[in-house]
Amino acid sequence: MTGNPQLVNSRWITDFEKQLMRGRHMLLYGNIHDQFIARGQYHTLQDYVRGHFASLNYDIVVSYDPVDGFSFATKEMERQFNDMARRRLEAANPGLTGDDTPDPQGQPNIDNTSEVQATADSGDLTTAPPRRSSPAASRPRGNRRVDPQTAFSRLRHVMSQGEVSVAAIVNLGDMLTSDANRYAEAERGSVIILQKAMLEAAIILEGPLAGYRNTLVLTAGELRRVPEWLYMDLPVVTLIQCGRPDKDERLQFIANFHSGFFAWEEIPADEQDELFEEFADLTDGFQAWDLEALRRTSWVEQIPILDLRSLIDYFKFGIRDDPWEELSRDKVANAQQILGSRVIGQPFAVEAVCRMLTSARVGISMSGTTGRRAKPKGVFFFVGPTGVGKTELAKAVTELVFSDERAFARFDMSEYKEEHAAEKLAGAPPGFVGYDEGGQLTNRVLEHPHSILLFDEIEKAHPRVLDKFLQILEDGRLTDGKGQTAYFNQSAIIFTSNIGASELYSEVRERGGEISFEEVQRYFQEKVRDFFANKINRAEIYNRLGDSIVPFDILRPDFVVAIGRKFISALKRNSLEKYGIKLETDDSVETTLLSEMQRNDNLLLGGRRIKTILETQLEHPFNAWIFRHTDNPASLNGVTLRLSMDAEGRLAVERG
Repeated sequence: MTGNPQLVNSRWITDFEKQLMRGRHMLLYGNIHDQFIARGQYHTLQDYVRGHFASLNYDIVVSYDPVDGFSFATKEMERQFNDMARRRLEAANPGLTGDDTPDPQGQPNIDNTSEVQATADSGDLTTAPPRRSSPAASRPRGNRRVDPQTAFSRLRHVMSQGEVSVAAIVNLGDMLTSDANRYAEAERGSVIILQKAMLEAAIILEGPLAGYRNTLVLTAGELRRVPEWLYMDLPVVTLIQCGRPDKDERLQFIANFHSGFFAWEEIPADEQDELFEEFADLTDGFQAWDLEALRRTSWVEQIPILDLRSLIDYFKFGIRDDPWEELSRDKVANAQQILGSRVIGQPFAVEAVCRMLTSARVGISMSGTTGRRAKPKGVFFFVGPTGVGKTELAKAVTELVFSDERAFARFDMSEYKEEHAAEKLAGAPPGFVGYDEGGQLTNRVLEHPHSILLFDEIEKAHPRVLDKFLQILEDGRLTDGKGQTAYFNQSAIIFTSNIGASELYSEVRERGGEISFEEVQRYFQEKVRDFFANKINRAEIYNRLGDSIVPFDILRPDFVVAIGRKFISALKRNSLEKYGIKLETDDSVETTLLSEMQRNDNLLLGGRRIKTILETQLEHPFNAWIFRHTDNPASLNGVTLRLSMDAEGRLAVERG
């Protein structure tokens, strides 16, 4: 690759040239406003198509759009087109002279176009900054507007003859009607004439293009805005999607133009191929304009091409520092202890998260020597009973990594039960209600790329909503209805679920609580697999999750007191901060809590039940005691109060 990279063409260009030889008209749609590579040079779509027609020696190459009217490669083509249109119009309508449709000033519209260059300067991308073809270079100058019905009538007359070869390009095809399904009669009439122009286009009889058809190319940014009946089931019309650069195109860009990046000369020769491969992987989904903007960013910000991850992250997010890799070594080394103090009784889950933090800080992976892939920093599927610490662990990780609660975002997936709710995540497409608002998920990541994203009770979402996560898990990105791409490579994604928890409760009751964590682990892993593979037929999502499934244990008696102490400590801290009251508790509080938790199914209700019991038997009675004994709680500032519980579970308060 580094010695003499093979030239490639953008994918649609190969299809375009093939279909042209087959005598097809073409509807080019999609990424039509980008630049495209053809034989080592970049062109706009307009420049390439006009240039290709010119290279084949078409007698007339004409472009039209509803705003600027007609434009031609040369003045001679313009004169020939107008003369032919007039002659054929008069032949079809004996006795008629002049144009069939005068303009508003009463002047014929035939001669209202101006000469433009067939192909603009394609640009030399080996220099910095590069020269690119400019859209302004192809803009018609001095044209008066020609309405589509008049324009298509002329095209129809000229294309239906076979003596002179004609290639026509009609732009803004998705703007010919106000709505692809509902439009005015005048709009329908113009589209009908355009269709007839394609159906009646003649086969060229003589010359180097003998056997070719007079060709019409229609361009449209959005295919859905073009009436289907214009092209559907027409054997002379083919659809060609203009996509974003594929990997081969991105490889050619970096192989040919790496000298335009800052500090390119520092790339060791034996590492170039690997770096080029990494560049092509990391820029998946970029437009050609993005690739060029990335190169300019490298120069302006003085970010070496060797530091690809920093360059691309700066381009995407405007941030050069990676908070994941900025984590202090001590924080990561002590993460198990820090997280374990917040989420008690779940050592397996805490250890899984700590492994992710270590990998995120070091940054080495099997994805390349620098490990700079676009996938999320970590993906976890937390599954287990309610109230055992799934959400708490996500919050604890956020605080550890970012020290900023705004980096935590929770999405309640019970709000995504309906199929159409998928639009809430990525935004409605253009023309639909809510388009301007964007997607809840994409907006969040665009605004805060460094985040912990929690998708709570994921099993409650509609399967079509879950499909949105396939691209995120595989490629680390999601494009919203506006065409903006949100990248997830600086986020960690956590799904939570209670799948199978109710059935597990029944089994635990039957066995008197005698169930090992290994059994709980196998149970939940099987329930998750069954849910995705059989219940919602989304085995591909399960496969993407892989070893990211993290079962949480049931709440065991050994951990009740430790969790209770957390809540009691919070009560003591709040009492001291609010009124200066120092609280002390004796063993009777913890003994009463443990006794209550072993009643009925309290253990199965998890840590939330611990909090509820302490609120009922400790917090509320304590507040009532203060209310009864003083009109002004601040008068207790500096006082020590000792809390205990009697055999009936009633609170006793004594002054120290």
